[in-house]
Amino acid sequence: MENQALTPPAAPAPVHRTGPRWNRIFTSAAIAIVAVLAWQTYDTRQELRNVQAEMSRRLGEGDKAAQEARTLAKQGQENIDALQTKMGGVDARLEEAQGQSAALEALYAEFSRARDERAVAEIEQAVNIAAQQLQLAGNVPAALAALQSADNRLALLDQGRFLPLRKLIAADMERLKSLPVSDVASVALQLETIMGRIDSLPLGFEHSPALAAKPAAAKAAKPANASAPAAAEPAKPSPGFVMSLAQDLWGEFRQLIRIERLDQPDAVLLAPGQAAYLRQNLRLRLLSARLALMQREGKLFAEDIRQSREWLQRYFDAQAKPVADTLAELAQIERARLSMNLPSLEATQAALRGFKLGGKR
Repeated sequence: MENQALTPPAAPAPVHRTGPRWNRIFTSAAIAIVAVLAWQTYDTRQELRNVQAEMSRRLGEGDKAAQEARTLAKQGQENIDALQTKMGGVDARLEEAQGQSAALEALYAEFSRARDERAVAEIEQAVNIAAQQLQLAGNVPAALAALQSADNRLALLDQGRFLPLRKLIAADMERLKSLPVSDVASVALQLETIMGRIDSLPLGFEHSPALAAKPAAAKAAKPANASAPAAAEPAKPSPGFVMSLAQDLWGEFRQLIRIERLDQPDAVLLAPGQAAYLRQNLRLRLLSARLALMQREGKLFAEDIRQSREWLQRYFDAQAKPVADTLAELAQIERARLSMNLPSLEATQAALRGFKLGGKR
């Protein structure tokens, strides 16, 4: 116990005087931190409020825009419905226009086909007229005119499928233009004139001697000479009765004697009825020659002219001027070179028939 009593007491622990200071610092720091946190909290809440307000504003604007969009969408839908209605009307009109266009195309095709058929018919008629002019009348200028009109009609059509036909028509026209020109009309007129002269031509057995014709001519000339004025020459005394009787007797005596050449055959004696038949047969022979001329029958024409000349030389008075002139005209006609072989238009006509059959198909 004494030992415990004698033990000096322990020294007290040293007191740090810095404790309160650090506490103040920590406290200040804590307060500052709390203040900062409070400020941040306030600021964050303020920001949140602003964000909420902005979000509310934005949402309001979005709702307004959505409302406007819905309004616009509704208007757009209405416009689309109206456009669809209009498009339906336009489609109906388009279908109607297409139907009218198809009908017009069909009508135009029908009209064009009818026009081509009518043109081909007109061209065929012109070519047939040209062929008839060549075969029946031998009229080359008229045939050329008909072919030229057909070629002009084809030129107005201006279609490539008619080109072969135009080539055939051009070839026919060239052949006709290359033919020698013959005045068929004038030759036919000459034959007609000769036929009208046949009845006045003297026959061979009707020939009278020249000696007998002189007194008649003298008698016919006396009245003409008697009509001259008396002052031109002095009057002659009229012959007596005896002298006149002697002149008449001498005239009659001269008619009893006739001198003729015997180196030519005698003229054929014909009865009046046979003479009429001869003249009619000669007229028919010349008519046959004219028909052969119009039909371009060269051999028949030459034979008829030759036979007519032989009949004139044998049965008619060749020394008479009308008969001699007629024989000269027939000889000139016989020597004339007439174009008797005319080309045919069968190839062109066959081509036209082919075009008509093709158009019907």
